[in-house]
Amino acid sequence: MTKKVKTVTHQPLMPFKTNVTQQQLLNELHYQQSRQLITKLLNKGLISENEFKQIDQLNQQSFPPLKPESVDTSTVQS
Repeated sequence: MTKKVKTVTHQPLMPFKTNVTQQQLLNELHYQQSRQLITKLLNKGLISENEFKQIDQLNQQSFPPLKPESVDTSTVQS
């Protein structure tokens, strides 16, 4: 029995340009890491919701996220 092999054609990946710099990506990474950490502290009861919001605001200043308007600290999940 002979198997037929079908030729696969594909388009090469096209590079695209973004206006995001390496520093902005690092800031986003650092912000997300810090947010995960303070969320864990909040969930364990080690910090209050008010402290969470204050720390998060400081982190946004230190590591401006790519979309700061999408970061909502008004509703914190415990």
